[in-house]
Amino acid sequence: MEPVRLVIWDLDETFWNGTLSEGGIHPVEKHITLIKALSERGIVNSICSKNNFGDAEAELKKIGAWEYFIFPQIAFAPKGPMIKAIVEATNLRPETMMFIDDNPMNLNEVLFFYPGMQVADPGIIGNMLEDDRFQGKPDAGMDRLARYKVLEEKHKDRQDIQGDNISFLKQSGIRVSFHYDIEKEFDRIHELVNRTNQLNFTKNRWPEDRGAAWNMFQNEFSERFPAVSGYVKVSDKYGNYGICGFFLIGERRATHFLFSCRIMSMGVEQFCWNHLMRPHVNVVGDVISSLDGHVDWIEIVDDVDDVSNNFISEYAKNLKVCLRGACDFTSMEHYFRARYNVIGEFPLAYKSWAFSPWVRTVAVTEALQTPEGRKLLQATSMFPENYLESAVISGEADIYVLSFSVEYAAHLYRSRSTGVTLSLCNDFLAGQDFSETSYETLVQKFGRDPGFSESEWEFMQNEFEFFAHHDIGMFMADVCKLFEKLKGKKVIVLVLNERIGTDNWIRSVYGNINRIVVPLSKIYGFDLVDYGKYVRSTDDLAAPDDRGVHFSREVYLKMATEIMDICDKYALEVEKTD
Repeated sequence: MEPVRLVIWDLDETFWNGTLSEGGIHPVEKHITLIKALSERGIVNSICSKNNFGDAEAELKKIGAWEYFIFPQIAFAPKGPMIKAIVEATNLRPETMMFIDDNPMNLNEVLFFYPGMQVADPGIIGNMLEDDRFQGKPDAGMDRLARYKVLEEKHKDRQDIQGDNISFLKQSGIRVSFHYDIEKEFDRIHELVNRTNQLNFTKNRWPEDRGAAWNMFQNEFSERFPAVSGYVKVSDKYGNYGICGFFLIGERRATHFLFSCRIMSMGVEQFCWNHLMRPHVNVVGDVISSLDGHVDWIEIVDDVDDVSNNFISEYAKNLKVCLRGACDFTSMEHYFRARYNVIGEFPLAYKSWAFSPWVRTVAVTEALQTPEGRKLLQATSMFPENYLESAVISGEADIYVLSFSVEYAAHLYRSRSTGVTLSLCNDFLAGQDFSETSYETLVQKFGRDPGFSESEWEFMQNEFEFFAHHDIGMFMADVCKLFEKLKGKKVIVLVLNERIGTDNWIRSVYGNINRIVVPLSKIYGFDLVDYGKYVRSTDDLAAPDDRGVHFSREVYLKMATEIMDICDKYALEVEKTD
């Protein structure tokens, strides 16, 4: 027998002595004390009784018991369908319910509907608190009862609304908030991972031991880079549901994606999946929900526990924030998407080349607008169609957040036909002139088809010559051109880490970049957010042997928080002037 989570009581000759419709009843004080004790163990109580609802409610209120029952089914009607209504309203499995009734016919009727439900006559009542099935979990504040009272109120409102379930959800004021301080709330997250089933899409369990579970989480997180892990809190106008969801996503795949059944049928799991940019979820076992579907009735707030219940301002939510950089922003992007309309400009892999948001963007775009430049673009199939697209060029963003961390990998090649210098990056050709490597050698280096044909490679060999690995003079000119393009815009520039990491050359390049970017940012009135504030030792790196370009999730969270504070302040200032 499973532990009991809900006790369903008959009233006449069970919860009380006597029959209400036949001249009165005699309360049993021990039973009133019992339902309170069960509630303090997290076990809730309901009623299935053939009586007049109003009369039974009045009597239960008189004896101080009414407030301890949820979803009472009281009517002169068959008990099987009434029990069915309780099962559907509570979203609990019948196997975790106990129905107590003095009439064997009623017990058998319920077993016909739910063969797995636990049933008993009133003889069980005296020993319930000693029975292993009724031990529950300590809940002195009766929080579980309170949550079901909220669910009960919602159920009543849903019945009152004329229309479909969507109409009810849209008037419910559902709010979610995303949080990333996993260690602080690990006990609750541990419970969710190991106990949820019906809305646990991944079902990757942890050891029951807390320490072992924490180590396993750390290993899961470090296996993929960049990775993001967070928990979800939910509330609506009926109450606060607390921490109801958890996710761990890396490389666009979910290791964990799960939610508590307490938010079932609210659309939270679909909303979060879409908000997290639809990562691949390998659904394990049976779940009672699909991730497909459009949800437009949920609002994101900073923290659903905030008593002010302030939503992120409409102005802030409509702000277009362009994040332009490499791994640093792919590790922070999810924080921003919870608040703003994000335009992400990150490295793009195309035909085995890495096309990054280089500082050369503005200069190259201008140069390739010439007849010779357009001819070059038409002649090569090695560049993606959106090669020159950028919010920097279109000017469509309200705020630009810039990182130059990828510039250490900028291999510069000059076009022989146009004289334009491009940043081209291929791991197998770093710092080499293309003419030095035959197509056959490339195939051997790749160990497979390199992603482009021999004729395409011959075009690159004939058209481009190696210019430099990193040219600081050209970089400075490009930064000036980029900043001039963004003049008058709200711009936030990241100051790169130049102190911690195993690669001295990269840190030297970052130091040179900072010495150019920081003073120019101050001249243009741009904001600066410095990695140096948060990267103090190798503990702040993604791994102790990292070159100095990847950081711990705490560092990314602190950086994102500082950047978002600047964005929020800007949103408030602009909103006041509108």
